[in-house]
Amino acid sequence: MFLMNSYNQLKLDVISKVSINKISIKDASQILNKSHRTIERYLAKYHRYGAGFLKHGNSGRSPVNKTSVALESEVKKLIKDKYFDFNILHLRDFLKREENIILNRETLRNWSHQIHHVKRKKRRRAKARYRRDRVPQKGLLIQLDGSPHRWFGKSKSCLIAAIDDADGSLLHAEFFHSEDSINCMRVLQSIIQKHGIFNILYVDRAGIYGGQKRALFSQVKRALEELGVQVIFANSPQAKGRIERVFNTLQDRLIPEMRLRNIKSFPAANYYLQEQFIPNYWNKELTVVPESFVSAFKRPPQEINLNEVFCFKEYRQVNRDHTVSYNGDIYAIRSPLKYSISRQKIEIRNYQNLKMKFYYAGKELEVIKIKENRRKKAA
Repeated sequence: MFLMNSYNQLKLDVISKVSINKISIKDASQILNKSHRTIERYLAKYHRYGAGFLKHGNSGRSPVNKTSVALESEVKKLIKDKYFDFNILHLRDFLKREENIILNRETLRNWSHQIHHVKRKKRRRAKARYRRDRVPQKGLLIQLDGSPHRWFGKSKSCLIAAIDDADGSLLHAEFFHSEDSINCMRVLQSIIQKHGIFNILYVDRAGIYGGQKRALFSQVKRALEELGVQVIFANSPQAKGRIERVFNTLQDRLIPEMRLRNIKSFPAANYYLQEQFIPNYWNKELTVVPESFVSAFKRPPQEINLNEVFCFKEYRQVNRDHTVSYNGDIYAIRSPLKYSISRQKIEIRNYQNLKMKFYYAGKELEVIKIKENRRKKAA
């Protein structure tokens, strides 16, 4: 037996009257909005099965593509015990790759809702935004930002990442203790060493990049200007939405994967991110095809040493006795000079490896420390 709705009741009444010649096939086709041939088929089935002709042949049968109860139970157990912090899309990809389980997205979503793994999305009134098309070539515009978060372990760390606007590929990403000038320069230097010099860096108005607080001078902006790279500032987080969405995706997918692999240190996290996650997943699965296949990246000229560019450069005036004060310490110049350089400005470079050098007119000076800052020593 099956439940008969109003349409099926009408169909039965019409076909039964056609069978006793009270209604013509033409009138029945108009009433039921079916073709002449369909009414004839209904009539033949009515003569053979009676009212049972209304029952569909697949009624009561399980669909051929229905997943088994055992598989459903196994997947739900995996979600609860192992993949409890994965989102739906990431979960489907990981089940396929790690567990060899292939599921339809809606099937997985329904099972996840049944065990309260995900919450239904709240509907909010959307703000009006205007789409910005991607730049046509790789290397034209790079977006860079940092995201402090509890990425691994119990303490917070900062992930600094850069994407190419043309195809969304992650050019470089690295975990640091904080987002500061020297760490940003490390990321930018790695990008240029691997890919080449790009045209534009698109960032927020943080002082690191020469924003409002350091509009007159920024070490990062100065280094990029030496390479001919222009820095453009975004007026809002939405303006640089692509890099913001990168961090949302990374928090959804990278954190659970590092948890599964018990990654709790900076070296292990950076190795997995740079050697496994980015090349084998992000740059294969989450990128788009750029409009042009001609790259705008340019190899740095051979005479440029990137270590001399991506360092801190500060200037001090030379005293009459050819000494220089820097951070409370006093340094004496011991290089042989043909003439006095007192009252002249010299350049002090602090490198990423914590070494320090003094330069005048592009030539390195030999200096020795003759007096140390007493306050620094006491601390």
